[in-house]
Amino acid sequence: MTQAYNLSQLANNLDSSGRLDATDGLVNALPIVNGGTAATTASAARANLNVPARDGSDASGNWNINAASASTAAELNTANWTIEQQGTNLAFLYNGVVVMRVSNFGAITAASDVQAGGAV
Repeated sequence: MTQAYNLSQLANNLDSSGRLDATDGLVNALPIVNGGTAATTASAARANLNVPARDGSDASGNWNINAASASTAAELNTANWTIEQQGTNLAFLYNGVVVMRVSNFGAITAASDVQAGGAV
């Protein structure tokens, strides 16, 4: 009796083309081999697929990045320093204030006097 009931419920969830809407007819996680994640939560899906979260958590090891595909990364931030692309220049900012720019043809412009021979 249970099998007949389940099959009739499944038939009620088919569309006019005989396709099943997965949100209506499935109660378990879809296996990876069938195009699913074998998980019922986002964090479990990331773990099963070995993918870190968007905020970078769970990321470890070496990640090879093709510079051509990283063209949208126009900024690098540390605690106090930021390097960002401004037009065709790279700007070096300390606490949000530009201290130096490097142009696309290699000219370096400092915001104040340049000190030579200082301690490093």
